[in-house]
Amino acid sequence: MTKKTLYDLMVDHQGKIAKLRFYDMADQYFLTIGDWSMSLSESNATELFSIFKDDEQATFSTFNQRTSLIVTQKKNPK
Repeated sequence: MTKKTLYDLMVDHQGKIAKLRFYDMADQYFLTIGDWSMSLSESNATELFSIFKDDEQATFSTFNQRTSLIVTQKKNPK
């Protein structure tokens, strides 16, 4: 997944916030935009963390003792 793919998903699902979090009960990461969500492998989640590490629209925190990411859409980058 690329930055553009994530931002396009946000537009498609009419969400201004995307959350990537690990859920213990499912033992996997989920990308959530509004009411829509999809599961991601740990390697895909790690790749997204890397892609957004220096992005001003990204906020990192911890959720269920794992890194989590929140991306706020302000513009759709090229």
